[in-house]
Amino acid sequence: MSKAVVVKDVWWKYVGREDYALKGIELEIEKGELLAVMGHSGSGKTSLALTLTGIIPQRIPGEFKGAVEVFGMDTLSVDVTDIAKRVAVVFEDPEIQFVMSTVEDEIVISLEPLKLSREEIRERLEWSLELVGLPTSFLRRAPLQLSGGEKQRVAIAAAVARRPDLIILDEPTSDLDPVGKEEVMSALKRLRDELDTTILLIEHESEHVAEFADRVAVLKEGRVVLEGDPAFVFTQTQVLRSSGVSPPEVSELSSALGLPPLYRFEDAVEAFMRVVKEFKALDIDEEPHVGDTLIECKNVEFTYPGGVKALREASISVREGELIALVGPNGGGKTTLAKIMCGLLRPDRGEVRVLGRRVEDYDRLTLSSLVGYVYQNPDHQIFNKTVYEEIAFGLKLRKLPDDEIDRKVLHALELFGLRGLEREHPFFLSKGEKRRLALASVYVLDPKVLIVDEPTTGQDMGFNELLFKTLRDLTREGRAVIVITHSIPLASRYSDRLAVVKGGRVIANDSPRRVLVSPEADEWRLTKPQVLRLALRLGLNSGLTPLSVKELEKMIVLVAS
Repeated sequence: MSKAVVVKDVWWKYVGREDYALKGIELEIEKGELLAVMGHSGSGKTSLALTLTGIIPQRIPGEFKGAVEVFGMDTLSVDVTDIAKRVAVVFEDPEIQFVMSTVEDEIVISLEPLKLSREEIRERLEWSLELVGLPTSFLRRAPLQLSGGEKQRVAIAAAVARRPDLIILDEPTSDLDPVGKEEVMSALKRLRDELDTTILLIEHESEHVAEFADRVAVLKEGRVVLEGDPAFVFTQTQVLRSSGVSPPEVSELSSALGLPPLYRFEDAVEAFMRVVKEFKALDIDEEPHVGDTLIECKNVEFTYPGGVKALREASISVREGELIALVGPNGGGKTTLAKIMCGLLRPDRGEVRVLGRRVEDYDRLTLSSLVGYVYQNPDHQIFNKTVYEEIAFGLKLRKLPDDEIDRKVLHALELFGLRGLEREHPFFLSKGEKRRLALASVYVLDPKVLIVDEPTTGQDMGFNELLFKTLRDLTREGRAVIVITHSIPLASRYSDRLAVVKGGRVIANDSPRRVLVSPEADEWRLTKPQVLRLALRLGLNSGLTPLSVKELEKMIVLVAS
């Protein structure tokens, strides 16, 4: 195979930063290969990707050393616009790529430089949408009015429609529902197999990487600390965890039980069928200790301008001490329901009460002190000039003493991994850091109900575990937490309830174990945790439902050797 990308001893430091983001990176990608790049938030993954496009160092100021060649083009001497003819990028935040008013125009503008015929453009339009699982009815939709997951699909469609030689995808499935993630990963595999496209995929979810990647490179603090095929990389559990990467659950389980290394799901099913004798039941207390009702939504309906009906008689209650995960397919109404709960949107019909009062009866400052909302896109709520000022803003608005403000801000900086960035301009943060900043700025206001929209997007698995533990701790103080998420395995371990929102309705609202084993779970586009899927394939009674590696490890009785 010929080399598509050669990275030689690359060092990179952003202007204003003391430390290098990339530290002596050495990496090669073969033509037609799918390379997955993994690592903790801030490890240098996005910076590495930008060096392959020439954006670093041609368009972003900083200090660059080393060399990068992409299909023989030196990214220091060949202009970004010429590199872009062969390299397509899907950025972590799809909104920054959108410049047109309709999905059709967004894809067509990416094709115009190729000087294709009208017939070829139409064929590629339909092909790219089909590849990412969107109907042609989306062509007339406005990109900025789509859900987060739909925006990601459109951004991917616009990139792949060009049929580039190299496509770089920065966490392309982060805002997609579980089934959508699998569809996009399958689409990338088709690109590689059918068009011999070279793919660099930045991804946190190891279970997808294990199934689709040819090779994996793990970054830690700007360096490549692990590289090889998935069979090798995912057996190095200690190095992975120290780098913010969680191995596939079947890898962890096989290691815990002293079995030969496993990393692909179907291989694990076959291997465990030979060694599992039976299952033991677990004694699990699932009843949450809840208090008074804090929010009550009854038969809520909402239609956006343009006629898209987002909610249809949606009803849900939120009580003290609960952690509720709003889950379900993209475009199902999760974010709309959350915005109505906190007063950002007013329902067309139905009733919303907060602490017994109608939401309309509150002024905005009072309501925001009771119900805090963290946006799905942090750029929609960050506007101050430094990280410190952003976290302190709401506290200053409420006229707290300076010493109390300082104490609360420092605690939030520490809690959300932002210490050392106090004087940094939020514009220069990664999207993962921006998400943590947005969460910290709402957290410090100490709301009675905290609503967090997709907080795990762009974060490494270690931080996500810490985040859910922190949110869980908040509920023990009498608060309620609502998390909109597609991270079903993580949410199922920490949540009291999974509320499934689909087609504008709350169609299920029960404990994670009961929701995930319900006959409709697949129809609701809920992907079960890998250990639960494994247990069910092995014939486990659905009433036992393990949700973590530790639970299944305790349940399994192996055949005597």
